[in-house]
Amino acid sequence: MKIITDCAIIDDMKLKIKRLSDKVRLPKYAHSGDACFDLCVLVDSEHPPMYASISNGFTDIHDKQIGETDEKILIRPRETRIFHTGLKFETEPGYNMKIYVRSSTGIKKNLVLSNGTGVVDTATYRGEVLIGLTNIGNVDEWISNGERVAQAEIVKTLDVEIDEVSELSDTVRGEGGFGSTGGH
Repeated sequence: MKIITDCAIIDDMKLKIKRLSDKVRLPKYAHSGDACFDLCVLVDSEHPPMYASISNGFTDIHDKQIGETDEKILIRPRETRIFHTGLKFETEPGYNMKIYVRSSTGIKKNLVLSNGTGVVDTATYRGEVLIGLTNIGNVDEWISNGERVAQAEIVKTLDVEIDEVSELSDTVRGEGGFGSTGGH
């Protein structure tokens, strides 16, 4: 007899990773028991970052900005660059990968992920994982080849059935939104 509970012990799973270049550093956990592993950027002449601007959308960047090299890229204030990782991932069905900015990237360099938190459907998506970084600071920031800028976590995907209804159940809170619980 199989008993299904809210809490289950999950055996370690294998995360399959395909490197697109020998120059790519494989992700690894910094410490045993860490929730996330680090992701590094791949910056070279074969993998230039893409440039994003509100005025012209996404375009490949071929001309370097002042001081840039094939392995060192400048992100100006309020500019977004999309970097290659040189990695493709595969998880078992029922799992996905969440990508977050590393705290040192956000605090020391004022860089954030351009989409806040990345969600990669690693059970079905087989393309390269890209990392978009936006400079929210007031000074230029540099990103070097192999730099650890993001971290990723493998999480369980809940398979939910979407059911449209005409009414939802009542609660004490009701429709109270921003600031409705008081405090600062």
